[in-house]
Amino acid sequence: MPSERIRLTANFKLADGNPPEVSCLMDKYSEMVNELLEYAQSKGITSFKRLKAEKYHELRAENPELPSHYIYTACQMASWTYKSFRKLKRRGKAHGDRPLFKKGVVMLDDHLFTLNLEKWEASIATSKGRISVKLMHGTYHEKFKGDEGRRSLAHPEPKR
Repeated sequence: MPSERIRLTANFKLADGNPPEVSCLMDKYSEMVNELLEYAQSKGITSFKRLKAEKYHELRAENPELPSHYIYTACQMASWTYKSFRKLKRRGKAHGDRPLFKKGVVMLDDHLFTLNLEKWEASIATSKGRISVKLMHGTYHEKFKGDEGRRSLAHPEPKR
């Protein structure tokens, strides 16, 4: 019987609100994901590989200042979102006639961030270089100490 690798994932919220660089990045990321969703729906593409093959170079040319992995992860996010939308639509549970990415979320892979779990900080790649941000954490996040972390979703702290 083949063995499977199980990977823990975590969502982290930014402790000090949203630095301007992160706000700009989240807006750009959301814009890219929505553009990819529109394209995926118009062509009926659910495959990440096909979506990336058809749109990556165009988005890379439009956004040369962004690290390339933001476009890669935007393609992943768009394909997952579109697949989920189609499934909900078949079940009659979809809201609206097209998928829309509204969240203030950026998917970060190991090329886009590094974690320092001793200080609860993350270094995030932006168009202007890397910035360091403090992370909110709880007891669940303690299990990640000793693990280098491969993928994360960064959320801004909700406004109260």
